[in-house]
Amino acid sequence: MSAARYYTYALMTETLQQWQEQYANLFALEAIGKSRMGRDLWAVTISSPVKEAKRKPAVLVDANIHAGEVAGNAVAMHWMATLLENYGKSPAITWLLDTRTVYVIPRIAVDGAEEYLTTPLRMRSSPHLYPYSEVLPGWILDDIDHNGHILTIRMPADDGAFAVDDKDPRIMRRRRPGEFGGQYYHVFPEGRVLPAEHQGKDLMGGRLNLTVPNAMDFNRNFPIRWAGEDKQKGAGPFPLSEPELYALAQFVIDHPNIAGYAALHTSGGVILRQPSTGPDTVLSLEDRMLFTRVAHEGAQVSGYFAKSNYETFHNGHDDVLMPGAADDWMYDHQGVLSFTVEIWDLPRHAGARGYAEYSVQGLMKLTDSEKEDDMRKIMAFIDEKIGSEAFFAWTPFNHPDLGPVEIGGIDPKFVIQNPPPMFLEEECERVGRFLTTLGLSTPQLAISKLAVEKTGNDIFRIVALVTNQGFLPTSSTQKGRTMKRNQGLIARLDGNYQIIAGQSPQYLGHLSGYGSLDAGEPPASNRVQLQWVIQASPHSTVALTVSTPKAGQVTVPVVLE
Repeated sequence: MSAARYYTYALMTETLQQWQEQYANLFALEAIGKSRMGRDLWAVTISSPVKEAKRKPAVLVDANIHAGEVAGNAVAMHWMATLLENYGKSPAITWLLDTRTVYVIPRIAVDGAEEYLTTPLRMRSSPHLYPYSEVLPGWILDDIDHNGHILTIRMPADDGAFAVDDKDPRIMRRRRPGEFGGQYYHVFPEGRVLPAEHQGKDLMGGRLNLTVPNAMDFNRNFPIRWAGEDKQKGAGPFPLSEPELYALAQFVIDHPNIAGYAALHTSGGVILRQPSTGPDTVLSLEDRMLFTRVAHEGAQVSGYFAKSNYETFHNGHDDVLMPGAADDWMYDHQGVLSFTVEIWDLPRHAGARGYAEYSVQGLMKLTDSEKEDDMRKIMAFIDEKIGSEAFFAWTPFNHPDLGPVEIGGIDPKFVIQNPPPMFLEEECERVGRFLTTLGLSTPQLAISKLAVEKTGNDIFRIVALVTNQGFLPTSSTQKGRTMKRNQGLIARLDGNYQIIAGQSPQYLGHLSGYGSLDAGEPPASNRVQLQWVIQASPHSTVALTVSTPKAGQVTVPVVLE
């Protein structure tokens, strides 16, 4: 089994091309667009055989829409390797690729992730200047001590909001209300002053504004409750303004067989589901049950938490929660059962409290003492399980703009935002199990019974029973049933014949899956019977095809005898 790892763009591309050569019957690679810096945006198709991919229901997995969330790319690559290496060995994987299609876009923020992996820089999605065409004066993040990391500065100040923790001097705690008489600090990201003519001057009495030159957020750029830059930072000048996002959206539109979706992010250790706009009651009852059951099963196989976006992130003060997000667009506009997976949960590993378990509102209720206790647990975990490379000791440094400061803190890239390398394999396996489960939950069309009766010279009666053997309905969701372009089943006979009774094509609506609310009743909503009477030559063959966008297509020969 291929080991989990973090991939540069070159290594990712080389690996994908090798898989294409090695697994030609299962794997197809295509470039669906280019980034702002000219890198190909790769999309992968995996199915058996891959040439039949568009005829099957599909699950789409994308990753690394945020530049620093490179664990998403690692999970996507590891899962693809698992599928390829275990096809024909694992019953679940073999069934998945025989009956469904897997689409993977392993890295969306190809430019930003490369900067993140190969330089000290950190950014949200893309390295291009946004929202301004030039870098504004102020404080900009930078590796000022040239140790290869952008860490944290603590600067002594009487008006500082932080103090050294009494029990662990590596920790900076919040200064308590009314506290006086101690040594206090300002604590903020390592960086420098721009523009250059201000550098090296006495800024101790001045005000520094944080300036973020690369503030584009790809996951606020989708055309769903898009809020614009004034209300949502990183939203972009208009929906799908970014070439990477436009390519992704076009890929979705071009592949109407997508019935399940998962976006891979970091961090939190949680499978996030719909809704984002309110409590679960804003969903239809059917979609609520589909989302909660798949998410719960995902939690069982992964060990992650499972909650709705709203339950997890709503803080009581949001006008709109995360406008312009991919999973909302996939559900609200495409009718697809959609999830976001937040990989890696440092607090949970340390026995501390994280947002996935307690929600944002729960964390807001923690006292200063509880927060300090959690930080001590995290430091103890780092000491025991990761090692000295995870924490950089506070080191004196004569900052050219600020004077004497100290620089140090926890590694923000591969301890906080992404799992340390020794934990990456475990996280990849956890999330991979959920992705396989999601893929196997998509609809599955079948012609379960077929009968031909000769009723006269050259006259034949054809009866077929069409069923949905998958968990999800053939529309993926109840919302999907309402979308005109997501038409229901179409059944047709192809060949040399003349219809006497019946119609070809027949429009049949959608079929429920075995996850439907009426699953305990006599089977009705997940099956439909078709019937034709035709005139044709004896011993000839016609083809019966049943299809619908999100459940694929099934075709069987009908021998007239």
